Amino acid sequence: MAEQHEIVDVLAGEITPGVAGWSVVTLRPDGHRWQHTFPSGVFEWRAAEYGLTDPAEILDVILHEPYQETDAPTLPPSVKARPVKAPVAAKAQDRHGPTLQQATSTTSARDAHRSRIASVKTDRVRVTDPDGLLPHIYRNHGMDPDRVRAKREAVDVHRWIRLYGALPVPVTIDLEVPRA
Repeated sequence: MAEQHEIVDVLAGEITPGVAGWSVVTLRPDGHRWQHTFPSGVFEWRAAEYGLTDPAEILDVILHEPYQETDAPTLPPSVKARPVKAPVAAKAQDRHGPTLQQATSTTSARDAHRSRIASVKTDRVRVTDPDGLLPHIYRNHGMDPDRVRAKREAVDVHRWIRLYGALPVPVTIDLEVPRA
């Protein structure tokens, strides 16, 4: 059963010089507080990486990502980390599906990431918002469609290069289809 972490405070502002962001403070069952700080630009990156469009879902993903199982867990002390298996070959996939960089499509990456987050919420930690503090964040997410599109293109190019080596045509600023 997942441990409940209740949101007790939400802070907005400059998280590092020149970088706006959010801090979400949760209260763990052991009485300690946990602060998750992230730049506001992470909304655009999750939208670009996984094709997500709902700011509330994006925020839910952001808040649960730190609790995913990894080869080097960075969980709060109250969360019992499961034993980590030895790293496997790069081609191997976990039980949820391909990672963002292993996926051959945004859809398969999104489905696998949603599965990972659902597993976190079922088995490890569920971040709850009993006082309704999160709507302020997802109403003021600051995502810009043009920036999301540019990030999506960068993610797609990077994934293509990782999967297939090189792009089929050289990338230039004025890329256009050759005329027949």
